[in-house]
Amino acid sequence: MKNIPHFKIFYYFILCSILLCGVVTAGDSDVILNGTSLYVKAGETFDFEQDYSLHVKYVNPESERVWVSLSLNDESVADSILGKDEVFTYSSNSSPVFNITMDRIYYGSSGELVTFEPVYQYVDQRYPYNPNNEKTDMKVTNSSENESKNQRVPFLNPTLLVLFAILLPYVYEHR
Repeated sequence: MKNIPHFKIFYYFILCSILLCGVVTAGDSDVILNGTSLYVKAGETFDFEQDYSLHVKYVNPESERVWVSLSLNDESVADSILGKDEVFTYSSNSSPVFNITMDRIYYGSSGELVTFEPVYQYVDQRYPYNPNNEKTDMKVTNSSENESKNQRVPFLNPTLLVLFAILLPYVYEHR
């Protein structure tokens, strides 16, 4: 086997990491909700960004199924009946807008409470979206998204990797 210097292996690893970081972060700007949890009482509605809303129309306690309706500007665009761990998806122009999984139903004296987790909302390119909108700040805090931001590995920042990949051959040659 050919003896390859450790420097070259490490250098190629860094270059591959740069490419991977570019691919992984390319779609982040299109995500509005990234795996969050929602709690909606039967008969109530949760309002999303871009004037979408999810209405829990009916909960069937015997079959543990939920009838949900997704609306855009108060007009229904999709309905579905979901059981535990079943996924509701909605796309626009072949691009995903929602991916919602029904997690469980809680029964209480004040009615049924439905948990949806994970919930993903992507920007619908047909409509304007302002991520700095104050309406967004009024929403339920997305703990899953905050946790995922805190779990990012700092040394995988693409800018630092490019700088490191450029300086590494210079440092290696002048040691």
